[in-house]
Amino acid sequence: MPDSPSPVLDPVSFEVLNHRLLCIAEEMGILYMRCSGSNVLITGNDAASAIMDAQGALVAVGPYIVTQGNVLPLIVQATIDSATRHGGFEDGDIFICNDPYLGAIHAPDFATVAPIFHNGELVAWVGASGHQLDTGGMDPGGFSVKAVDIHQEGLRMPPIKLVERGEVRGDILDWIINQVRDPLVGLDVKGQIACLMAGRERIDELIGHWGVETFKEAMARSVAFAADKLGARLDDLPDGKWREVQYIDHDGHESRIYQIVCTLTKRGQHMTFDFTGTSANARGLINCTYSGLQAAVLSAVYINLCWDIPWNRGVRDCLDIISEEGTVNNCAYPAPCAMATISGVIVTIDAAWRCLSQMLLASETYRDEAMAVWSGTSLAPIFAGTSQHGFPFAATEMSHFGGGGGARTYADGVDTAGIVFNTTPNMPNIEDQESEYPVLYLYRRHLRDSGGPGRFRGGRSGELAYTVYDAPNDDLVGLFAGTGAEMPNGIGIAGGMPGNAIRIGRFLGTDVPKRLANGTPLPEALEEINGRHEIMASKHERGPIDAGDVWHHCWQAGGGYGDPLLRDSGACARDVARGAVSREAAHDIYGIVLTDEGAVDVGSTDAQRQKIRQDRLAAAVAIDPGDAVVSFPGAGQLQFGDALLVDGDADSVACAQCGQRHCGTHDNLLDHLREVRSPLTAAGPVRGEDYDVGRFHLRQLCCANCGALVDVQVALEGAPRPFMQIGTP
Repeated sequence: MPDSPSPVLDPVSFEVLNHRLLCIAEEMGILYMRCSGSNVLITGNDAASAIMDAQGALVAVGPYIVTQGNVLPLIVQATIDSATRHGGFEDGDIFICNDPYLGAIHAPDFATVAPIFHNGELVAWVGASGHQLDTGGMDPGGFSVKAVDIHQEGLRMPPIKLVERGEVRGDILDWIINQVRDPLVGLDVKGQIACLMAGRERIDELIGHWGVETFKEAMARSVAFAADKLGARLDDLPDGKWREVQYIDHDGHESRIYQIVCTLTKRGQHMTFDFTGTSANARGLINCTYSGLQAAVLSAVYINLCWDIPWNRGVRDCLDIISEEGTVNNCAYPAPCAMATISGVIVTIDAAWRCLSQMLLASETYRDEAMAVWSGTSLAPIFAGTSQHGFPFAATEMSHFGGGGGARTYADGVDTAGIVFNTTPNMPNIEDQESEYPVLYLYRRHLRDSGGPGRFRGGRSGELAYTVYDAPNDDLVGLFAGTGAEMPNGIGIAGGMPGNAIRIGRFLGTDVPKRLANGTPLPEALEEINGRHEIMASKHERGPIDAGDVWHHCWQAGGGYGDPLLRDSGACARDVARGAVSREAAHDIYGIVLTDEGAVDVGSTDAQRQKIRQDRLAAAVAIDPGDAVVSFPGAGQLQFGDALLVDGDADSVACAQCGQRHCGTHDNLLDHLREVRSPLTAAGPVRGEDYDVGRFHLRQLCCANCGALVDVQVALEGAPRPFMQIGTP
């Protein structure tokens, strides 16, 4: 087809081209990860690939780590700005960058971008990003727990030309490899080069078949289509204002709490995410730059609202982000941000997520799209040293990528569903880990009682334990970087409770070496491991893992949906039978009484559930709302989850369980509900009790007449309360 201007694309041709662009982005990622030897990519798909237009606007992103894909346009813009000052760029050039203050999320995410020319005209960019095994910082693995500024976090590259007119610059590649501990980083960078070359080849083929003008028109149409379709969806959703508060515990230096406050305002076809009230950036590594903030907001919007809409620049055009520089999710140079992905970014996703889920719950059309928060944080358990094969390594244990999915309005969350920003979730095979690294796993299993209780339960997380095995000199070093030990971040909706928090520990001086030598069975559960047990801080600096030491950890699960007392008793009995829920939690949280044979005792269950409701009412107190408002002015008629019935015509907000009228639609519902303050363990074990210093509690908001739960919040004294105003006064 000639390169002359094409007529307006017909709908069928547009669909073909749009899906072809998506397929190219996906193929690029597949090639990248198959070329890389990194266990982080192979076992966690911790990478991204994307196609952008000539100006750097995102057009198509591969189905991998969407946060990394979201920042590739920022890398392109930084590259254009830099190259303009330093001689420009040509066809066949590839640039590499990992500077968080120029677009990367954190230094371990190396990104490469390449311009694509056709007959001398710049027509597109392709990009790839991947988490590296090491960056050469203070500690192996790229997470320097004791860093106080970004200069201590290792290699930080501005956009620099890695490939010049099709030829790899060996000096630049040697420089990168020279700065890091694990030589596999070099292979990974070459994998990105191969990925971009494949993307260039596929786009050349596309242009050769359809013509360059049709190609450019397809990209522009995809962006416009996304904006139009999301705008129409927003029109169908209620206007309103929602506020959520989420927390990061410990900054690597001290056990301080940092809050992220997200206020979503939706009017017509536009949304504004305002992060005013967020804590100032930390001295430690938990911060993210503006690139991470934008990536987090877009990720929450994509997944909650754009399941059938292209994830590209058109979505960004439908929203504004308000944030003050110098905060924990928009930090100011030179604040460190190695943990950005698993602190500042993912906790921002959690806050934006719950605002969006509350908006969806208020829609008759889209209620069933609402989900509780998924596994609220991620981890970086790192062990490093020399392998049994004799090569140096720094490995991130990626099992935490099997986090629990948030409960839905009609079904449980999926157990070990994945980390929410990884759209093609994966986790390592234990045998592969043991064959590559000098470790032996004692167990890896689902964690009982981890899913957030509710009418529908949150997806479960997991737990594992490992020890040194066949390491030269029988020692390794390990460090840990995680968020959400003192409190859970996987928050429920409409009365659902939060999933579990993380927990990190080690046993020193166990008898595991003796068991291995004697061929006796190894421990199969935490309770079976002997030795001196230590609970470790959620950010734990590098230390030895000696022969006989056992390190263990668990990660977060998804939040629940609806009051746990509404859960089907048979479903709860089946959960107990298969070990997903303990008998104690079934009795104390769900109100289920089982016989010795595991059957539901219907009469005793009814009595126990009534007792729990009465206990709630006996402990309930009036709410001091502060500046928080929950009201439904102009909301019309809707059912908000299983908790509330709103009738604008009758000026009534009533309990969906007992029918009691709480108040009028313009009144503050918080003045008419009651609050039960309880420990976080009221939602189950491993809810922060190992780290509890009295700062957090569970806030259960319930009907003043029957005790039915309306909302369950993880509360910090002095922090803003969640806010919800649905409709326009």
